[in-house]
Amino acid sequence: MRIDPRLWPNLLTATRIALMPAVLASAVAGSRVWFTVLIAAALATDALDGFLARRLRALSEFGRKLDSAADYVTLGAGVWGIALLWPDVMRRELPWVVTGLAAFLAVIVYGVVRLGRAPCYHTWASKAGAVVCPLTLVPLLSGGAAAPFHASVVWLVLAGVEEIAIALLVPAHAGEIPTVWHALQLRQARAAGGGRG
Repeated sequence: MRIDPRLWPNLLTATRIALMPAVLASAVAGSRVWFTVLIAAALATDALDGFLARRLRALSEFGRKLDSAADYVTLGAGVWGIALLWPDVMRRELPWVVTGLAAFLAVIVYGVVRLGRAPCYHTWASKAGAVVCPLTLVPLLSGGAAAPFHASVVWLVLAGVEEIAIALLVPAHAGEIPTVWHALQLRQARAAGGGRG
């Protein structure tokens, strides 16, 4: 049976979710190597699914929501695994971890309360943060500098503020909005068109 190529991005995203029990099992088993390999594989699917969706013209609201759900699950499993495998680092960096999580969750909570759903804007800033933040964990968990991780948390906070600003500017919008500038353009276009779209 041949799978429609337009389904590949969603299958990759679903694979990310499916990897999480193994990620958690490796953390419980105390295997830093397997945890790292599996979480890296999961993060690779995060980079590839969006690329494939654009390449195959398979962008959809379902795909965006599935991708966001996979991000939430991966984040939770990743933080929990790091807490189990690198408890000293987690204790030392807890204020930064909590700050990053708070920024991430604030967008979701705001969206659910104000819009009735979690916003799935997939801004450029949030995409950059999703790439950079895991990379800054490499020196942090290897006993190196914490400054790159701290900088990535600041970036995530700013990305969260931007997403809330977008939700304020165009609350009825569904779909990707790359930046707050794009949200302003969309708001102005809607105002010029009498609020349609």
